[in-house]
Amino acid sequence: MSKVKTVLYCLIGLMVAGIGFMSYHRFREEPRGLLSILPKTRDVSLNHIHHVATRDGVREWTLDAESAQYQKADNKTVFKDIVATFFLKHGKSIHLNSRDGVLLTNTKDMEVWGDVVVRNGQYELNTDKLRYEHKTRTISTETPIVIKGDRMEITGDNMIFNLQTEQIVVWGRVKAVLEGLMIDD
Repeated sequence: MSKVKTVLYCLIGLMVAGIGFMSYHRFREEPRGLLSILPKTRDVSLNHIHHVATRDGVREWTLDAESAQYQKADNKTVFKDIVATFFLKHGKSIHLNSRDGVLLTNTKDMEVWGDVVVRNGQYELNTDKLRYEHKTRTISTETPIVIKGDRMEITGDNMIFNLQTEQIVVWGRVKAVLEGLMIDD
C-alpha cells in the first residue's frame, strides 16, 4: 500500500511540475498572456521590475523601476524610481532617470516626472517632465529644460528630441552659453 501511495504522489508531482514548466515557457515567450488572464478589475503590483521594448526584433528601450503597479482597466503601468535606456544607432544610448512615470501598455508611450535627468555622453538634460512617444520615437517636454555639456549650457521652455535622427529642437525663451558667449533668441 505504501508503494502505491509513493508512486501516486510521484505521478501527481510530475504532473504539477509539467504543468508549471509548460506555463513558465508559455508566459516567458508572451508575458502579456499572463496579464490577460487576470480579471479586469484586478491590479498587479511588482517590485524591482525590468521591461524591454522591441520593434521588429530590435531592442528600442529598457526600463527598470523599483516598483510598478499595472492598472488593467486603464491599460497603464505606474512606476516609481525609474531608470530607462533608449538605444540609438551605432551602439549609442541615452539614459533617463526619474522619480515617477506611467507607461501606456497599448501604445508603449511613456511619461515621466520628478527630478528627470537624461544623460547622453558628455551632455545632461534636466527638467520636471518628459514624454516618450513610441510610434515616432521622440522624447519631448513642455516644461523648462537645462542642457549642460562641455563648456556649454542651453535653456528653453520646450524641447523635442528625435531618437531616429538624433536631432534636438529647443524653443521658447532659449538661451545658450557657449565657451563664455551669450546668445538669446
